[in-house]
Amino acid sequence: MSVDSDNMAEMDCLIDGRLVLEHHIRDGREVFIPLEPLTVRHPMFGERSLPTGEHRFASDLASVPWPFVWLIGRTGQHLRAAIVHDWLIHALDSSNPPVPNRMAADDVFRDLLRADDVSSVRRYLIYLAVRFQTVWRGESKPSRTMNVLIQTATIGVLLAPATVLVMMTAGLFNLVDRAIQR
Repeated sequence: MSVDSDNMAEMDCLIDGRLVLEHHIRDGREVFIPLEPLTVRHPMFGERSLPTGEHRFASDLASVPWPFVWLIGRTGQHLRAAIVHDWLIHALDSSNPPVPNRMAADDVFRDLLRADDVSSVRRYLIYLAVRFQTVWRGESKPSRTMNVLIQTATIGVLLAPATVLVMMTAGLFNLVDRAIQR
């Protein structure tokens, strides 16, 4: 029986442990520090535990651009994978990083989203946003960059009307709220 690489990655991916975070403000930004270890297993690096404690690693949760928070949210089923992704990016500066580069961290993130049962549409949108950030930072191969840009433009065209509608509705609610308060 043959197993394709996507199914193999899905079978070998796991995030285990309770997500316990401590909230801090650093340089005017919110960060969250894991207090209990999460164990992560992936074919790329085997099994590792996220470091815990004040001076080890901090996450900003899921970095979602504000116009899309209504669609994805900073927390939810994807949160553990997002924190692991932040750790993978942070660990790139260490002497023994679990992954070789940001593109690999993005791929692990995608696999962990699948392992944590994030729906396929939401998983794709989140992964595409993360990959776009990697492209934006210039840390992607040219062929993958073009692929991501085409996919992002397509998704943008599809989501633009919904995003504008949400923003207009929020603005309308704000105006009504101000009028009522006067």
